[in-house]
Amino acid sequence: MTNLARFITTSTCLLCIAIASTSVVCAQEKQMYKWTDENGVVHFSEMAPEGMDVQPQGLPGDTAPAAASPYPEAGAGPSAAQQRREEIARHSEQARVERANLERQCAAWQAEVERLEPSRNVYQTNARGETERMDDVVRTNRVAELKGQIAKNCR
Repeated sequence: MTNLARFITTSTCLLCIAIASTSVVCAQEKQMYKWTDENGVVHFSEMAPEGMDVQPQGLPGDTAPAAASPYPEAGAGPSAAQQRREEIARHSEQARVERANLERQCAAWQAEVERLEPSRNVYQTNARGETERMDDVVRTNRVAELKGQIAKNCR
């Protein structure tokens, strides 16, 4: 490449950089003005009119900080997704506890059926603390009731 071509290329690059930086500076220095004319009409302009009571105005979008993040602050609490995960975990734990309680109840019902079903002579303690024989009709009704509960609630 010749010296003239190198000079033209370098000059062109410097000119492009200068134009770009000038347009950025000009865009940053723009100012809006607001005034009301003698008819009460409010006007906005980039140039201040002569002889009018002019109020400088900021450009739209100038109020937000340049480094503002669209995401919530780290200390602002859990996100919606995190709240949903916590809710699911609470429901899962509650369901686990309910299943464990039901399994205990089913085991108790099954043990009662095994105690009542094979024998005709079933003895129980009444409210006064006396031992008495359970009537066969009461025993078979109780076994049927327990088996119904097991069929309905247990696996």
